Amino acid sequence: MSDAEPDYEEEHENERALRSGEEAALTPEEQEEALEEQLRVEKRRYFNVSRSLAASFLFVLPLLAIYELGILTDISAAAVWVKAPISWLQRHPVEILGADTTVILNAVFIVLMVLAAWRLGRLGALRARTFLGMLTESGLYALLVGPIALFPLVGRWEFGPFTANFSHFWPKIVASCGAGVYEELLFRLLLMGIVVFLAKEVGGLRTFSAGLLALFVSGVVFSAAHFLSPAESPNYTAFMFRLVAGMIFGVIYLTRGFGIAAWTHALYDIYVLCFLAE
Repeated sequence: MSDAEPDYEEEHENERALRSGEEAALTPEEQEEALEEQLRVEKRRYFNVSRSLAASFLFVLPLLAIYELGILTDISAAAVWVKAPISWLQRHPVEILGADTTVILNAVFIVLMVLAAWRLGRLGALRARTFLGMLTESGLYALLVGPIALFPLVGRWEFGPFTANFSHFWPKIVASCGAGVYEELLFRLLLMGIVVFLAKEVGGLRTFSAGLLALFVSGVVFSAAHFLSPAESPNYTAFMFRLVAGMIFGVIYLTRGFGIAAWTHALYDIYVLCFLAE
């Protein structure tokens, strides 16, 4: 090493020594407070906050509200657009669950919303820019889902063509919001969680291997579930496209959280129904 070259190792040693000296000057109570503050700052970082369940619950609230409003007002108009995995929700929830159960579930959901807002507020992370960033992410991912899912089938990237199709606009929005919330809740949050748990606890797999298995299983079930409707006959191309798309949603769920996965799914469906549908 020449005299002109900086000794980076020595600089790091000096920095570590200085930090150690500063920590040594603190009392145990002050060190504990400093560590807690450091953890609070880390939890407030965008990528940590945006993938948390607390932020996800608040972020999907507009999707759920739109879907519930749609099925309460005129679900018959939206029924044709509702995909098979959530077709059982075409009827009013009270008709399916009963009035008492519906009231209890709504109350639980409201409590979860309040707790989520309280937790984010306590961390100082309840900020509009966080949710704006999550919405921007979701929109970007939604535009990429189709081309990425098609690539293994056609061997090239395909975007568009874009053709506006706003007929039955409100039913399409309702169906898309419902698919975003309930399909991601069912196939990602619940199914992937169960598969990962069983793979680790029963199968003895490591976290990464369990995650890969969960991605594949949820993708297969997600794709197959779309053929529950008698209106669509099973075919290889559609099955493989939805399998890959389901795995993409799974990757988004694992890396960016339930909220962004749900919004990505909803925006993708809106994009397909309103801009690509014939």
